[in-house]
Amino acid sequence: MIALSFVVFQYGCDKKEYHFEYKAEPKTEIGRKLVEGTDLFAQIFADTLYKVTDGIVASEIEYLSQKGLAMKIFIFEVDLSHPDIEIVASSPNDANTFGMQRMTVQATHADSEAKRVWAGINGDFYNMDNGTPRGVFYKQGVALRTTFDSGERSFFAIGHDGNAFVATRDEYPSIAATGVIKEAVGGSVTLVRDGAVLTHMDTTVEPRTCIGVSADGQKVFILAVDGRNFWYSNGMLFEELGHCLKALGAENGINLDGGGSTTFFIRNTPDFSADRFEIRNWPTDNGGQERSVANGLLITAE
Repeated sequence: MIALSFVVFQYGCDKKEYHFEYKAEPKTEIGRKLVEGTDLFAQIFADTLYKVTDGIVASEIEYLSQKGLAMKIFIFEVDLSHPDIEIVASSPNDANTFGMQRMTVQATHADSEAKRVWAGINGDFYNMDNGTPRGVFYKQGVALRTTFDSGERSFFAIGHDGNAFVATRDEYPSIAATGVIKEAVGGSVTLVRDGAVLTHMDTTVEPRTCIGVSADGQKVFILAVDGRNFWYSNGMLFEELGHCLKALGAENGINLDGGGSTTFFIRNTPDFSADRFEIRNWPTDNGGQERSVANGLLITAE
């Protein structure tokens, strides 16, 4: 008994306490904005930025969150002041009907020599039986759906003047009456309003897609975060999305469909090869397979 007590005492005296100090060190300008504008980043493992084409910059960041969770996010910064760049709504087979189709296939149907699709994301929530969107839906000035399902709803739109904006369901009737909307897809909760990040009671952490707009409507910020995979990426809260959008430069922003619908893809070649559209994130369905969705947003260039 005496010997055992001595060993325990010696162990207690020799035991060292280790303190790990994390420091997030971004490598890119987008990474710097996020680190300086939020308190979400503990350590950055990879921070890459690349030009998709003139007017479209993409960024991918792998990091450890302040909560100690593995994370991976994907970002598009789109400059609508560039004369060739547009954001358009997409649909299955590029038709003015409702249905469900993978975003890379929707992109293929919209792609052409005159207007190449360079990148895209998923859009609105939808009825998974028939592909009817939950919110408003406009393509090339044609209103395909002008109502919202129940719940907190919003929409992202491109006006006929080429500028982007987001608004709530309550604001929709007066905006629609002006005839300003050219392209639009619906969303859910508002994340940033007039430069302020909104609070939300929902505490679920999920894969998500969101979109924000600068005060002048010329810059669009798109963020997708992977989730439901503990060792790879865990997802975000609504408020965390809002802080990221604000840090990037968004004056207003909303949440789009997420979960297994979250899709972030780029064009990897200017030609029209069958595999020209490349998924960059990890959709949660069936171990990374794209989900068929109702609509989305495509970034195009003439």
